[in-house]
Amino acid sequence: MIEAPEIFARIYARHGHRCPMSTLGGRLGLAALAALSSPDAELTAVYHNRTCALDGIALTTGCSEENGSLKVTTEGRHVLEIFFSSGEVVEVGLSDNAMQIAGEYRYLSNELEKGWESLSDQERSEREQQKELALDRILPALWQAPDEDLLTIRVGKGAL
Repeated sequence: MIEAPEIFARIYARHGHRCPMSTLGGRLGLAALAALSSPDAELTAVYHNRTCALDGIALTTGCSEENGSLKVTTEGRHVLEIFFSSGEVVEVGLSDNAMQIAGEYRYLSNELEKGWESLSDQERSEREQQKELALDRILPALWQAPDEDLLTIRVGKGAL
C-alpha cells in the first residue's frame, strides 16, 4: 500500500478505508475552499448525494452532519454547495471523468466481492490484494490531477 498525502490519510482514517469517493470528497472540499476570495469561519454546506464523499467533505471543510453544518439531499447529484456568511456561494461538482474513474473502481470492487461468503481465507486475501493494487494505481491519480480534470467549479453570490 502506498502512503497517502497527509490530508488524504486523515480522510481515510475518518472513513475507515481508502476509496475513490472519499478521495473525491476531499478534492471537492479543498477546491471549494480554494475558490474563496477570503477565509470564512461561518460555513454551511449541502451535498446532493449520500456517498463516501461525505467524509472527505467533512474533513476538508469542517462541515458535517454531526455538527449541523452539512445537509445531505438524495438528489443523486455529486455536487457540493458551500455557503459563506459573506453571501458568497461556491458550487463544486464531480466531472464525468471523475465519475468514470470512481465507477470503474466500484465495478472492480463489486466483481471481486462476488461470492465472498464462499471464498477461502486465501482467496479473500488475494482479492483484497487486487483491490489494494487497484487503489494504489487509482488514488495517486486522484490526489494529483488538476482540478479541471476532476471538477467543475462555480463561484457567485446568493443561489447559483
